[in-house]
Amino acid sequence: MPDASVFDPNQKLDSGPELGQLNSTPLKSEVALYDWAQGLAYEGPRWDNSQADTTGLTYEARCPTAHAEGECTGQKTYDAAEEWYKDIKAGGFKPTADGSAPAMSVPVWMGMANRRPDTSLPASQAFQDPNSYKIRSDVEVTYIVGDDGKIVDGTVGSSYRARVGNAHLPTFVTKIMKAIEADYGILAPDIDYTTQDALEYGNVVGSRPYADGDTPGQAYFPHFQAAQPDSSRQCVNFRAVGGGVHGYRAMIGHKYINDNVKAWVDEVKASLKTNYAVRNFAGDVYSMFFKNSGDNNVFGSLIGNAPPIWQDIAGAFCADGSIKPMHRQGDTDIDPSNGLVFQSYMPDLYVYVDDRMTDNLGRPSNQRVHAGDWVDFSNPPFPATVNGNAYGRCDAKNRGSGGNPWSVNAPVPFIGDGPGNQPSKVVHCDDPLTEYDVNLTQ
Repeated sequence: MPDASVFDPNQKLDSGPELGQLNSTPLKSEVALYDWAQGLAYEGPRWDNSQADTTGLTYEARCPTAHAEGECTGQKTYDAAEEWYKDIKAGGFKPTADGSAPAMSVPVWMGMANRRPDTSLPASQAFQDPNSYKIRSDVEVTYIVGDDGKIVDGTVGSSYRARVGNAHLPTFVTKIMKAIEADYGILAPDIDYTTQDALEYGNVVGSRPYADGDTPGQAYFPHFQAAQPDSSRQCVNFRAVGGGVHGYRAMIGHKYINDNVKAWVDEVKASLKTNYAVRNFAGDVYSMFFKNSGDNNVFGSLIGNAPPIWQDIAGAFCADGSIKPMHRQGDTDIDPSNGLVFQSYMPDLYVYVDDRMTDNLGRPSNQRVHAGDWVDFSNPPFPATVNGNAYGRCDAKNRGSGGNPWSVNAPVPFIGDGPGNQPSKVVHCDDPLTEYDVNLTQ
């Protein structure tokens, strides 16, 4: 039984009003991101004041020679920025009216989106690549049915595998950073690092973002309650929970990444060769993608502070070939509320049984089970959003898809959780009072 969660290329990135009032970055809305990008790449309204205009890298002339200096923009830097600007304009800032998957959009050029899966393919083909999903969970259950139509004692076997996918530094970020090195002789900062529990719990992966853009997601402590036959020996029940966090969170958990990129920004800004557009680009990219302010990163990268995403699965495979959900509480944010898979507000959820797409009750289907909810996912844990946010402990009965199985809290000083934290306990969201500090129970 595979399940996969996908960040859709048509996902709308408008935050809720509570975050919008607090968020002094372009991540407050899709229009703000669009305007911010236009202003850095060419020209457009200021993202924080639409009544004023701002100009960027390709607004100034492309330097006539490879020797970049003065108000012109270095040749390679100009070319990379022009490529980015074409993507910005091609994607626009509005999701497609008919819901179709766009080739380009803000989530695509920001490096957030996965391709929408081909619904005709089995999960084993659609989600082979860690770039094709944000979370993937696989539960396999085997048993033998006897002549009496019941499950034979001692024949039940089961396994669970929880994976998180790659996140990516946007192509425009790494390309322009390397272009600045080529044009101005300012070495791009060292951003190579190692992620513990990369893509799957227990893995260690070295990352080289300039090579492929990959910032592997970090898996968090999973739990599987192995399949057991019920008292009638008609069905075998299982429970599983897993997930993790965005790759930026693991990346900037290495404080030297912040220090290296900040030193690069300082050098770019101090150079007599760079123009204002190159200097602005360097500062904004640092703040958006690499900044770790300390104090649990309260004033650092918002993407680096992203809360966990998760899947909580409970079901029973039966001797007659059927499958049924077995959660102990309903989740009002999932349709139906007693479905096989509960999950975080983000991203989109697809469910498969016997490698074929189904709905959340295991019936054949050709569409996603659950659409991502960016507003509630991005909400801060303030009184107005006490249940509708992704921080703190999950509780399906009282919080729906809110919270998370590891009780990761918002990054506030002293009591919050900043980048680099690695929980060692987990709960199932339909049974939030029972903690597990081992990965497998019978």
